[in-house]
Amino acid sequence: MCVRGLEGIRANVGSPDGGVETHMSDGRGRGRSRSRIRSLSILALGAAALAVVAVAVREAREPKRPFARLGSSESPHEPTPKSSRSNQHPPNKAWVVLIVMENHEYSDIVGSADAPYVNQSLIPGGKLFTNYDAVSHPSLPNYLAMTSGSTGGKQGTDSVSAGEIATDNLFGQLSTAGIDWRAFEEAMPSACFKPYSAGSSPNSYELKHDPAMTYADIADTSLCRQVVPYSWLDPSHLPPFSFVTPDECNDMHSCPAQAGDAWLARNIPPLLRAGAIVIVTFDEGSTDAGGGGHVLLVEVGDGVPAGSREDRPFDHYGLLAGLETYFGLPRLGAAGTAAPFPIPPVAHPRG
Repeated sequence: MCVRGLEGIRANVGSPDGGVETHMSDGRGRGRSRSRIRSLSILALGAAALAVVAVAVREAREPKRPFARLGSSESPHEPTPKSSRSNQHPPNKAWVVLIVMENHEYSDIVGSADAPYVNQSLIPGGKLFTNYDAVSHPSLPNYLAMTSGSTGGKQGTDSVSAGEIATDNLFGQLSTAGIDWRAFEEAMPSACFKPYSAGSSPNSYELKHDPAMTYADIADTSLCRQVVPYSWLDPSHLPPFSFVTPDECNDMHSCPAQAGDAWLARNIPPLLRAGAIVIVTFDEGSTDAGGGGHVLLVEVGDGVPAGSREDRPFDHYGLLAGLETYFGLPRLGAAGTAAPFPIPPVAHPRG
């Protein structure tokens, strides 16, 4: 074989035997091949760089999805609309967070060794309402009462479907007034979730404890995207009003009081550090006092005198009346004649 200098190898597919056929090329061919390879490499690098830039631009334009808290089993799904996450806030108002627990009388909690955080931190740090009653049994009518001024014809039952209740309510009022709000539901798998339950007992989500999703003007409209998993709550970006429902274990419904007390101990301090006013109450008790039992209500946060007591009578209708008065809203149903629950003027204006 005659050698013509440095030789390269060119591979062609489709040799007579179906294999790979190789041919020798001279030095000039090899030089041209190197030049083509360099050109192709430059083009490939340029394309890769353009792809990286395109991804960066796309990610910068996309809304960021919220992250679940460490230790949470919930996964965030659709993010709430950007306009609703802008923390719109009426002037000179605190962030108000209402947390509703389950199925315990006042005497089951106040003074109980099973609730050390409530008795050693919340009550000494805030105002205890000693004469506060639920209005009905079982759970559902109480949630409706504190958010619409009516039990919605649901006395004696927890049966309800998403969007079933067609009546004015606190969530719709806030939206009409342009005041941002969220309902944070622990164990809810996604925003706007409509089935009756989710999760595994005892740490489950139940629609009967999620009043926002029972109302037609919330569940059947885009406002349902403001009813979200609790894992989306960020104390540093609270809306003016938050309605919080722990799961069936953490709200003391299906687990001992110690479980709910421990949940409060973990979750309330970050809210207080953020400057929120936190109201903790129970949906119902085990007696018929006031219609639904004598239950705990304690208020803590900016402007609430530490270690104070309020002995005047209040109930869920009065709680709604107080929230509506605080946010400058008309008073619905039985809230119109109830004594408004006192929420103090904000110590540090937010406007």
